[in-house]
Amino acid sequence: MVDLLRFFRRRSPVEQDEENQLHIYRSQGRKRIVMVTLFDVAREGHDEIVAKVGAAFARFDRIVYVTDIPEFLHFRAAGAAFEYFPCLEQQVAHGSALDWPGYLRIRWDLLLAKWQPEHVLAYGRNIDRFLAAAPVRKGEGDS
Repeated sequence: MVDLLRFFRRRSPVEQDEENQLHIYRSQGRKRIVMVTLFDVAREGHDEIVAKVGAAFARFDRIVYVTDIPEFLHFRAAGAAFEYFPCLEQQVAHGSALDWPGYLRIRWDLLLAKWQPEHVLAYGRNIDRFLAAAPVRKGEGDS
């Protein structure tokens, strides 16, 4: 039994060399990203904003829209990425199920870490006002 274990644990020199080699699957320089928030902006206004931002930041590698409207095909048609936050009405409808201020703050911080934008633009309500408007669970905000 001991010999059998030694047999399986032993590696050939070829396997050891392959294991210690560095394999680079993808390598790119830092991308230039602009993030645009569209909180409380009616869907009808999105196309104009997407056109303006696209023209102004055409030299950037990626434009990321953060919206509270679940419709996203117009962002994809413009070649942009998008992220979704539940609108205030959805937050209120599911109010007691989640610590909205905490969740939204963590989600925003994760998006900033994920995309690492060079610029953040705000149309409509800015992120600080959007986060401040999130409903607090009953009993949590009372002192």
